[in-house]
Amino acid sequence: MKKENDNTSSREAKNQTDSTIRKFFVNNAGMKLISVIIAIIVWAVIINIDDPYKTRSFTVEVETINENALNSVNKVYEVIEGSTAVVKVKGKKSVVDRLGASDIRATADLADLSAVNAVAIQPSLRKILSSDVFLECTQVLRVSLENRESKQVKVNVIASGEPAEGYTLGECTAKPNMIEVAGGESAVSQIASVRVFLNVNGATEDFAKKLVPVAYDEDGNKVESSTLSFSNSIIRVFAQILEDKAVPVKVKITGEPASGYEYVTTDCLPEKVEIAGTSRRLSRISSVIIPVDISGMTTASSQLEQDIYISDYLPEGITPVAGFENVSIRITLEQVIKKNIDISTSSIGFSSLADGLKAEITGDTDRASLLVSGRASVLNSINSTNINAYVNCNGLVEGVYTLPVIIKDLEESCTVIETSKLKVRIYKEGQQNPGVGSEEFPVTPASAPPVAESTPVPEEGSNVTGTEAPDIGGE
Repeated sequence: MKKENDNTSSREAKNQTDSTIRKFFVNNAGMKLISVIIAIIVWAVIINIDDPYKTRSFTVEVETINENALNSVNKVYEVIEGSTAVVKVKGKKSVVDRLGASDIRATADLADLSAVNAVAIQPSLRKILSSDVFLECTQVLRVSLENRESKQVKVNVIASGEPAEGYTLGECTAKPNMIEVAGGESAVSQIASVRVFLNVNGATEDFAKKLVPVAYDEDGNKVESSTLSFSNSIIRVFAQILEDKAVPVKVKITGEPASGYEYVTTDCLPEKVEIAGTSRRLSRISSVIIPVDISGMTTASSQLEQDIYISDYLPEGITPVAGFENVSIRITLEQVIKKNIDISTSSIGFSSLADGLKAEITGDTDRASLLVSGRASVLNSINSTNINAYVNCNGLVEGVYTLPVIIKDLEESCTVIETSKLKVRIYKEGQQNPGVGSEEFPVTPASAPPVAESTPVPEEGSNVTGTEAPDIGGE
């Protein structure tokens, strides 16, 4: 009985609960539906307030694509407008704020160029985002078109700086040493050279560097154009660093000047030059020999003064140091002249007299005449007051002789052409009236020294003065 009462109470409680739930959904259903809708709207508003939509602008570099469309018709282009573009990005703030310019790409398709050489710039994202964003760009890319030209140009290495002290920059080799430069015909036509710039400051040994080529025109101005391209974007340069050495310069004169002229001397400036090379090659060089042929030259010859390039006289592998590339030489020639010199017989001495003999000049002449040839500067310094003349009496006995006058200490460059012959009486010392009864010898005896004969003027002077005795005496 009690069990049935419990079951009845349970069913009544369940029915009451179901009735309450039914009343909750049924009673005021419209109001409850509106409340739900308002709640959803409020939720959406709250969400939008926390993460609203936002627009940002980014400036990006414009990339060109499908360039082969122009290459196929042998054209090149240069951008004249639109190399950069402003791209507007719209999206949720949380997304847009995480974007940077590097995340945005702007492209211009050269295959779609219009008749006025313009194409729209298309923006896009470089990465995938969790939320949609919208990109917008209203700019266009404009280009100028030219025919494509190309040519081979030599690569020149331009060195800057100085190697360490005692070292010199040797040969610089570029590999490749010729490259092809291509681009618009207006730019390519200006190119005169391609240069690479090498810094050698403080170098003490050979080295290599990779350098970027640059195009220049004839005036040394850089040729700049976006159309230019090089067959090699990197040039490898090998630099040789050499040791220095100072050596004297020696001028070797060959040949003979024109008749009537005589070689005197050669001056060379600088007297020493610095050369560079490997230590092994430098050890073999002690001087630089420069041969100069003076055959047929006169004092009016233009070759008497010359600038000589040292490199022409250096062995392979040896180069002159900067500043010592050439030397200046000056060759001195003088004209050979003849001069008559008159001297007083009283100033003429006697040499090599035998013991106990004396000599005197007899006859009515008191002057002797000499004809001498030689360089003008030398002969002009010789006169009757500074000339040392004598008569050689070697081996002569008492008597009267006809003997030539000899000049002592004559410059080697001078030659006696003619000389007076004087009557000389040799007698015993202390003899009274030496002139009485003395025998005259019209011809020089065999024991006397030979007389200098008249000779033509030689090309190189020689001193023909007869036998010279160490002692000269006279009454």
